[in-house]
Amino acid sequence: MDPLCIFGLKGSNLVYTYWAYGLKVGSQIPFPELFSIEEDGPMDLDIVFGDIPLIEKTDAGFHSADYDITPDAYRITIKDVASYHVSEGKRIIISADPNADQDSIRLFCLSNAFAAALHQRKTIPLHCSAILDKGELVLVFGASGAGKSTTMAALLQKGYKPFSDDVCVPVFDAESNELRLFSSYPMMKFWKETLDLTGYSLKVDRKIRPDIEKYGMYYHDDFMTASFKPKLIIVLEKDDKFDTSVIDPIGGIKLFQLLEANAYRGEYLGFSDLKKEHFMLFTQLANQARCFLLKRPASGNFIQEVANKIINLLN
Repeated sequence: MDPLCIFGLKGSNLVYTYWAYGLKVGSQIPFPELFSIEEDGPMDLDIVFGDIPLIEKTDAGFHSADYDITPDAYRITIKDVASYHVSEGKRIIISADPNADQDSIRLFCLSNAFAAALHQRKTIPLHCSAILDKGELVLVFGASGAGKSTTMAALLQKGYKPFSDDVCVPVFDAESNELRLFSSYPMMKFWKETLDLTGYSLKVDRKIRPDIEKYGMYYHDDFMTASFKPKLIIVLEKDDKFDTSVIDPIGGIKLFQLLEANAYRGEYLGFSDLKKEHFMLFTQLANQARCFLLKRPASGNFIQEVANKIINLLN
């Protein structure tokens, strides 16, 4: 089957143009998750359907049935969905399974393939949520299950505007000697459990994949394509020794290690030749923002308590 048939675009040469992850993106297929732009010039990144090129195996790279990773080329194969090939940070080729659904094809492109493109462009995306407060960013880090999504949901309920769901893209401004961050794209993603905890007061638009209970909330009208400085970093942790939430300043090697653990798709970094960029990014981030470790109990609903502690810091 022609892969464009999956998207109802057989025989079409239409090119959709978007802004995402700080890049101008030209795509052969529509991405409702992304922020549309009108752009006739060259794109930073192209997304097309086609055959997946062979990546030469090297001793310095990583190679398996599902992955090939080198500094300049990347392939991932997602069973029953698609294979993605990324080269030089400029081109993503998708070879889709004929029975795959559109949402899944787009989702893995927006996560794995975009992360690889950024790494190839010598950029390390950060795995964090973010809100904008008085023209500067509040970044919320945390391992899976720590509570990033529920914390963001509570902050949105209290009137804060989303900046990014779970990825921010750092850029160094040489003129101001400061780190600034771009958002990824205008969709927040919430598990059903989070929506239950917030009483479904957040309007969601659709499931992000047909077979999982996770929902997308678009915010195209409030989306910001500019980059902003980070002013506050919150690292969330669950701890079964606590029966209430505790927040304390954090710095030094402990902070560096916690930030380092939150490089987006950090498992790629060892094969992407980014050691210098890796050290500079997390050092600059730790030096530029106020940083706190917020520990919450491992069980129970502490969503409002956690959100209020962050708001107290902002006030």
